[in-house]
Amino acid sequence: MARKRSRPYTTEDVEFVHQHYAEMTASEIAEKLGISKFQVSKIVSELRKHIDLPKKTAKRPNPIIEYLKAKGLPVKDEEVKMVKKSVGRGRRKKS
Repeated sequence: MARKRSRPYTTEDVEFVHQHYAEMTASEIAEKLGISKFQVSKIVSELRKHIDLPKKTAKRPNPIIEYLKAKGLPVKDEEVKMVKKSVGRGRRKKS
């Protein structure tokens, strides 16, 4: 099966990404413009080199916390903090 090819992006595409990046995901922008998600991320990375793009306003909710809330189960504050906390990268090095 042949893969789907996307078209080269234009200045209008760059303008659309600049205006709507904070409110939409990369896949939504790509679908609307008819370009690939990779092209959207490339546009964003190039724009970040030259201007300050606004941060994302909507954050994706944690599906585990949402499930627990939907079932009416108690959510510990430690669990919420541990989800946000980054432990590190990979396993420890041997000394």
